[in-house]
Amino acid sequence: MKHRIAIISKNPIPYHSPLYRELASSDVCLEVLHLDSMGVEPITDEEFKISVVWDVSLLDGYNYSFLKNYSWNEYGGFFSRLNPGLFSKIKNSKYDAILLQGYDNFSCWLALFTAKLFNLKVIWRGEATLKSNENDSSWKGKLKKIILKQFFGACDAVMFSCTGNKEYLLHYGVADSKMFPIPCAVDNNYFRKERKHYLGKESSIKAGLGISENNLVILFAARFTTRKRPLDLLAAVNSIDHENITILFLGDGVEKKRMEQYVTDHDIKAVFLGFKNQSEIARYYSISDVAVVISDYDPSPKAMNEAMNFELPIIVSDVVGTARDLVKNGDNGFIVSVGDIEAIARHLNKFNFNRCLAKEMGEKSLKTINKWTFSEDARWVKKALDFSTR
Repeated sequence: MKHRIAIISKNPIPYHSPLYRELASSDVCLEVLHLDSMGVEPITDEEFKISVVWDVSLLDGYNYSFLKNYSWNEYGGFFSRLNPGLFSKIKNSKYDAILLQGYDNFSCWLALFTAKLFNLKVIWRGEATLKSNENDSSWKGKLKKIILKQFFGACDAVMFSCTGNKEYLLHYGVADSKMFPIPCAVDNNYFRKERKHYLGKESSIKAGLGISENNLVILFAARFTTRKRPLDLLAAVNSIDHENITILFLGDGVEKKRMEQYVTDHDIKAVFLGFKNQSEIARYYSISDVAVVISDYDPSPKAMNEAMNFELPIIVSDVVGTARDLVKNGDNGFIVSVGDIEAIARHLNKFNFNRCLAKEMGEKSLKTINKWTFSEDARWVKKALDFSTR
């Protein structure tokens, strides 16, 4: 008999829906309980005044329900999800298990409490990684450790998204014996189809953006915030011969004006593309030669997975959660210390003067990302489900 499982979803997002479809097509009876309709309905980014509706399918291919969210602020904070209807939904639907995604809102805790009350199994997944303050001796730090140990202790299986996430879970007392991997994935099939679509069109795309055919194109796809450290990239490029280097900045953010001023002051070739939706980003990956992800905290930047599907080598900071899993230093990219502008510059210079090296490393990126798929995730979810319900 098929296991019946409910996945508690904060709201529909492009990086989860393919997993739901994969599970729904397998020997699992699945229902996804969305706690909000953000993403299907416009998401308003108050910081950047951007209204976004994802332009890829978020709801096709699986069973789902939307539960009324009574929150006064759906964009953030513990009370961003207030869904009292979860209690009766879980009580009456005869699930064998629920899969929780995160612990940062009221409804996650309500779902955990309800599942335990009615003797349902609980599987948890998340992406957090350790920060420098995890051993904080303040009362808040101590309280967090106590609470999370209790939370994870109540779960029957816990799924980790990368090596950094597993270290985080071990820190909070999760037993290795009940941990299962669920590798951070993007829709590899979608991006590879898009890559094929743009093959042979790279020259015309570059020309349309005013990029010289022979320039090394560096992709920075992220929010322009201090945490993502875009000015480190600019400083690195400025420190080397950058006459034939162009940076593609894909995104938006509070640091944009400073970035634009730096580009002007130092005569750096850069194209600011703004926010691009899922159906548009492949166009820019297709003309890039290297991707840079140098945040000072970033559990699982999906832009790195996406870039690897386009055969790009990666320069990544050592605190990025998936760095040690996706990048083998010197093989398909380079791992650098946070803020090490000299190392970033050295590796970019290497790629600039050895384009064959960039291509060879990029080919290895593609081979690596082959294993990070939603089908693999679904396989491990089913293993965690079997383990929990045995």
